[in-house]
Amino acid sequence: MYDIFISYRRDGGFEMARLLYDRLHDMGLNVFFDLEELRSGKFNVKLFSAIDESANFLLVLPKDSLDRCKSEDDWLRIEIEYAIAKKKNIVPLMMNGFTWPSDLPETLKGLHLYNAVQMSREYLDASIERILSMCVNMAVKGGKKVSAEKDVREGNKYFTYDDKKERRRLNTQQNLMRSFDAPAYDKVKGRYEKLTVLDLGANTGEFIMDRLGTSENLEKLVGVEFDEKAVQYANATYGKAGKIAFFRLDLESETFYDDLRGIMDENGISSFNVINLSMVLLHLKHPYRLLKGLRGILSKDGTIIVKDIDDGMNMAYPDDDGIFAKAVDICNREELAGYRKSGRQVYTLLYRSGFKHITQERFGLSVAGMDSDERSALFDTYFSFILEDLRILREKYPDDKRIKADLEWYEDMYDDLEEKFQDDAFYFVLGFMLFTAQK
Repeated sequence: MYDIFISYRRDGGFEMARLLYDRLHDMGLNVFFDLEELRSGKFNVKLFSAIDESANFLLVLPKDSLDRCKSEDDWLRIEIEYAIAKKKNIVPLMMNGFTWPSDLPETLKGLHLYNAVQMSREYLDASIERILSMCVNMAVKGGKKVSAEKDVREGNKYFTYDDKKERRRLNTQQNLMRSFDAPAYDKVKGRYEKLTVLDLGANTGEFIMDRLGTSENLEKLVGVEFDEKAVQYANATYGKAGKIAFFRLDLESETFYDDLRGIMDENGISSFNVINLSMVLLHLKHPYRLLKGLRGILSKDGTIIVKDIDDGMNMAYPDDDGIFAKAVDICNREELAGYRKSGRQVYTLLYRSGFKHITQERFGLSVAGMDSDERSALFDTYFSFILEDLRILREKYPDDKRIKADLEWYEDMYDDLEEKFQDDAFYFVLGFMLFTAQK
């Protein structure tokens, strides 16, 4: 994969294209720049593959460089048309003396609407800085490329009761995941004569009530959630005096364990024999700290259940145009989605926190065997929240060009993603993981 494809016409554009290549390459960027091999004679279709694999398309425009684009066989025209058709992030680089022709072919008439950079040899560093600010799916700090993905955990309280779309999506996910995780919960239910359950990140309570809350051997259930309205809803819907109650606590607060101990004392609970964390760790900055403390309130024979996700384990095939890979990349770097490499850390976090008999109960939720409705549910579970998050972030950061570009691309491609996902021959695996462990 390339960060940048440099498109240029040899006459008048080669020197600037080569200069850009050298500077960008020195920054650690993966740049496609064909010296001459593919740019002589008839257009070489290998260039299509390079454009496909590039997130950004830099178009070097010296004086009169578009005049020959009147010809349908002109290779510069073919490159540009292909980049437009593939919805690449096109950045025109206008050199001294360049003006937009009035007689461009119909396929190129919108080219002047793209945000362009006025190139200056005298102020080349400033020009390159401007180019980099307009590129997507990459980042440069201190003159060197850095990963556009989040490589560190950040605290992220993502759920609010007022977000009706997210509540609906979580309900869809809960139903879809039943065949994935219910056997593990059933096994845990059968392990104890009486269940004393702690559910962290309870949201509105639906999930834990579906998996464990209606069990005949349930003695106590305590749900913990950050959002106050969600807690009120859960208590109004499922609360039972002396048996089921939900409380507002911040899992990463310095007073969390003191507050939780107070709740346990008030409810006559000395320890829990089941602790559940479903899609929680990816939203925490310090998961080890939480897990270490949880071990102290788990009974001697107790079980902790952890479900999480790792987008590095996702698979999509076929994805020849890379749109599913790009959608996952966008999810990996947007701040509301949580830490998308969390799943791979769960085993190690549990082990280092002192848990024993760690078992990976399930790995990967795939479309194999799903009917059309189930495919739709899986698509909704993963891809719909990315779109909503991008819209929220666009309002929060109106001047962020990367978010703007990501949202525009995602809105434009959303229907294509959904249509391809529904193809019976399309294979997709979502990197859900489910672990159990004992004290």
